Amino acid sequence: MQRLKQIRLVVMVYLFALAVGIFGCSIRLIAPYDQRIDDGVTGLQKTTAEFFASVERQGGTKPEDFKDHTKFYDDSRVSVSGLIVRADALANNDFTVKELKILHQQFQNLEKLDQKNGIPAAAVPQLEEAFDRTFTAILTLEVAKKEPKTGGTVQ
Repeated sequence: MQRLKQIRLVVMVYLFALAVGIFGCSIRLIAPYDQRIDDGVTGLQKTTAEFFASVERQGGTKPEDFKDHTKFYDDSRVSVSGLIVRADALANNDFTVKELKILHQQFQNLEKLDQKNGIPAAAVPQLEEAFDRTFTAILTLEVAKKEPKTGGTVQ
């Protein structure tokens, strides 16, 4: 009797899978690719790399140099905030939102460091690498969301 129930369950699962395949039902477990998020993160990475190059070129910064960097921090805050709002507006986009919030926290930490102690030139490569890891994680996820170029209906 138990074996018959197991067989029925297996048959029902197969029939369900067949029906999904035949009728082209699509299931989306993650948000679709968003060109604006891709472009926004790429642009922010470029701006951040330029900032680090400038800091490294001048041999680091001192706390009194912070006033010269406020535009960078303000622009970065606004950019990340806009990306978070956009990503959060899309259903099933929790992973992207989480990564963008990590990026937001990184910018806040960098700003606090710059304001309080300055940024030592020796720390620039490690800071830049940490930011690049986050940028890469966000962009890798976003690019992976692109639709495959196949004719299938599964999303």
